[in-house]
Amino acid sequence: MEDRKILNNEEENDKFQYWLMEMGDILDEFVEEMPKELQLDYSPKSLLRIEEWIISNYKTIPEIKSDRAKLDKFARYVGETFRRNLDGVWELPLDNPKYVFYGIPQIVFQDENISPICPLISVTTCVDRRSGKSLYKRYINRIS
Repeated sequence: MEDRKILNNEEENDKFQYWLMEMGDILDEFVEEMPKELQLDYSPKSLLRIEEWIISNYKTIPEIKSDRAKLDKFARYVGETFRRNLDGVWELPLDNPKYVFYGIPQIVFQDENISPICPLISVTTCVDRRSGKSLYKRYINRIS
């Protein structure tokens, strides 16, 4: 595994707080700009619709990563869907540089039996797996 850059916690937390503050406006804009037939209503089933759209428009991980603004919006939408339906909160893990989601926003849940999810990684994974059900399966696995 490659060595990770140690992040400045105060600076990263400030950026994260700003990122959270923008959440509502960015997601409103995102839902508005996406096709209406996707019915982006933050329901668990909407994860199936958004994933189908993602994999039909992005063929590779490098391709979706190159569209950083859209990838951020996808990750926000997926994260908010998990957060709203499973009583979660956004968190920026900065304590352990060896942690797999170090420095990447994740959702942690009030129920400690539900494992955290990193929406950004989940979106890129769905592009790689191309099943059309990856995001929804991650949701179902957390309620089972």
